[in-house]
Amino acid sequence: MLHLRPEARQDMPNSDENRTGDGYPLRSAQLYAEAFDWADEHAIESSLSVNAAYNAQIAAVSRLCAALGVSRTMGRHALLRLLHFASQQRMTQFEIAIEMQVTSSNVTFLVDGLEKEGLVQRMPHPTDRRTVFVQLTSEGQAMAQIIVPSMARFMARMLDGFSDAEKHQLSSLLDRFRRNAERFDAKALD
Repeated sequence: MLHLRPEARQDMPNSDENRTGDGYPLRSAQLYAEAFDWADEHAIESSLSVNAAYNAQIAAVSRLCAALGVSRTMGRHALLRLLHFASQQRMTQFEIAIEMQVTSSNVTFLVDGLEKEGLVQRMPHPTDRRTVFVQLTSEGQAMAQIIVPSMARFMARMLDGFSDAEKHQLSSLLDRFRRNAERFDAKALD
């Protein structure tokens, strides 16, 4: 088990104020390196930078939603987008789970929420009683026509100032990071 030296522990950022803004990943990585001689300072800084970027993006999405006058979770946005681009604006719950890389219970939760808002409806498959389609309602189509292009502009804005080569490199690096996270085995730390 890993233990932090008491003198290093007192220097660790412990408030939201210290964990935000420029420099937090580097400051924290330096503290880890001081506390543990084996710590990879650059890896820690990079990992914390990914977390900080994710948190900043989530906050920006919340501001976008507020400006649009909508209150949706990221999962609900993703589902509306999927259905907007889907053939006939419908998919099975199984297809949604695969595409979103979530469990069937997550899909059920998302669909239930959007269904209560009148944005999607469940429709039986015409020939297979075991299969149910989820499709956009007219209200869902109208909402998707607002959200989907706004999110496209938002995502482009997040990469203002990046060249196409840098965008490709960032995607490649983040994909490698994601694959490492998916393969991570906590037992390997013991």
